Amino acid sequence: MKLLVLAGTKDGRELADALRKRGHDILISTLTSYGADLALEQGLQVRSGEMDSQALVDLVKGGGFTAIVDATHPYAVRVKEMAKTVCEELSIPYLRWQRSSLELEAHPLIHWAENITTAALIAAELGHRILLTTGSNALPEWVSLPSLHDKNLYIRVLPTSQVLARCELLGFKPNQIIAAQGPFSQEWDEAMFKQLKIEVVVTKESGKVGGTLEKIQACHRLNIPLVILKRPVTDDRDSSLAQFIKCLEEIV
Repeated sequence: MKLLVLAGTKDGRELADALRKRGHDILISTLTSYGADLALEQGLQVRSGEMDSQALVDLVKGGGFTAIVDATHPYAVRVKEMAKTVCEELSIPYLRWQRSSLELEAHPLIHWAENITTAALIAAELGHRILLTTGSNALPEWVSLPSLHDKNLYIRVLPTSQVLARCELLGFKPNQIIAAQGPFSQEWDEAMFKQLKIEVVVTKESGKVGGTLEKIQACHRLNIPLVILKRPVTDDRDSSLAQFIKCLEEIV
């Protein structure tokens, strides 16, 4: 069958590759050209660039796709809702691949937050030198929050010209920006946290493949508080690649 896979992450590409190896005709759609380059390196067909609803409709209809497989980041809520709506409009199946979440035990260094505002308030109470490892898209919201205005903020973002320009427009100086491509090891995180004298780390619960566990281990080792943004509440369930592909082939 012909499937459009929305994916820009490592596990999304792994899913697309597994589907291709089972004989399905796969096109990956990524937001960034960097994500597209990584997919091309794996021999996958790919298109890149942001789409609105109409562009997605045109792509699906023009390509004759039988279903959309959503393997975007757990926090990509807007894309998810758009893809579901388009599938309903075109009467084709929408299937969501949910990357595995972490099962973490309670720990005095770990603080959970429902949203960015709450995460900022918690982080501001815990320390002055705060490292945001939550990506660049929500940075305007972070810097607008009064609770962080007197704090020393550091950000870890992708090393692309577009992202760096966005950071500079928001007022971040070069010594506040760590531009690097993950995944990062625990040792790498520890070295960076120590070098910058970080007092609080803020992250997302990005699952087993998102580098969250390595950050947790580094913070525990250095006795640094970690604020974790909870995933958006959804009905999605974790499943293995094999389980997901079996379900997909039964539905589509």
